[in-house]
Amino acid sequence: MAKHQCPKCHSPISLSYLLFSKFTTQYRCVKCSALLASNRRRKITGLTLAFFSAFLFSLINSHIQNSLLATLVVFIVFFSILWLVPNQVELVDENVGSSNSSL
Repeated sequence: MAKHQCPKCHSPISLSYLLFSKFTTQYRCVKCSALLASNRRRKITGLTLAFFSAFLFSLINSHIQNSLLATLVVFIVFFSILWLVPNQVELVDENVGSSNSSL
């Protein structure tokens, strides 16, 4: 069982969506066309990692004295941890916010 998969059809979710999308960006499953969005776990993980990354950058930069290398290490750690946390997406009800009224 994959860590990042569609809750409806269990097909894998794109790595680029998980690593580079905003919290408000929605994703449509390639296989079943279910609409997915990031859930609370992803938002909390992202914010926690952002604060941790700032601390890690200052710690590494004080020892290495090379900002580019310190930035590269922080990005690798950030994206690796973000990728390792499972269940970061949930199904979105497609009917929410639609103005279709059947009278």
